[in-house]
Amino acid sequence: MSKPRHRAAAAAFGPGLAALAALLVTLGGCGGGDPTTPAGSARDGFDGARAFADLRAQVALGPRPSGSPAARRLSGRLARALRRAGVRDVRVQRPLRNVVGTIGGRGAGAVLVGAHYDTKDGIPGFVGANDGASGVAVVLELARSLPNPMPGPALAIALFDGEEPRGAAPFATDGARGSRQYVEYAARGRGGVPPLAAIEAMVLFDMVGDCDLAIPREANSDERLYGHFAAADPAVFAGTTGAIADDHLPFIAAGVPAVDLIDFDYGPGAEPGEWWHTPADDLGGVCPESLDAVGAAALRALPRIGNG
Repeated sequence: MSKPRHRAAAAAFGPGLAALAALLVTLGGCGGGDPTTPAGSARDGFDGARAFADLRAQVALGPRPSGSPAARRLSGRLARALRRAGVRDVRVQRPLRNVVGTIGGRGAGAVLVGAHYDTKDGIPGFVGANDGASGVAVVLELARSLPNPMPGPALAIALFDGEEPRGAAPFATDGARGSRQYVEYAARGRGGVPPLAAIEAMVLFDMVGDCDLAIPREANSDERLYGHFAAADPAVFAGTTGAIADDHLPFIAAGVPAVDLIDFDYGPGAEPGEWWHTPADDLGGVCPESLDAVGAAALRALPRIGNG
């Protein structure tokens, strides 16, 4: 799909001032039946329109680099949203402000789902509609939509701070700071997260809002975990791609099987696409239908993880 058509497809979702205020209220305290959330086509229990409202509310805050006032405000709003969704033991970690919580399970262990909410610094006008507001929006709506308690392992939730490296620093040394903190805290039994030994798998949602959605298996990602999503929606989850530096890597290094669900081909041109880490990553490039497709697949796939 060409860039002009891509943007036109989502232009109708741009809010006016009154609607924008309502969306910020939605993110500050969202739960089932909230009258401020838009009616939408809930596919298999996942409401893509409501997830898209959460995406828009993040974008409305503007750039959100780690440590910025906007990122701090967002971390508090995300914590409130998770509590309203019925997530237990929600807290904001320090010093990296990971927002964490748990949906209990009837079985042993935990499966971790995550996304990052910070945006890359040093890019004027970069609001990260796809990278990473889309993943956060999917995780929030999953928290509302999944069984509570889960039928198998508990579901640990992490909305990571500090995924983006600062300035020109390389990802290998300065990226994934929030997820590295999570792993360190899990290994030490602190920070309100499951013990590292109890985390059976990690599922990461990143850049999942592209209107031209396709999510191949990333080279470092666990084939079995990806297979659960491919079985749920083979039209979206198919093929393979190269290794991508992301928040799943600290978990893999710690021995936790992990999958990075990412469409790292955003906009025209060769991967990662011309819109990645530019002001073009705005509401014009993302669609509620894509969030809906990913969320609906996750509703089917996540309860199967940890149950063979």
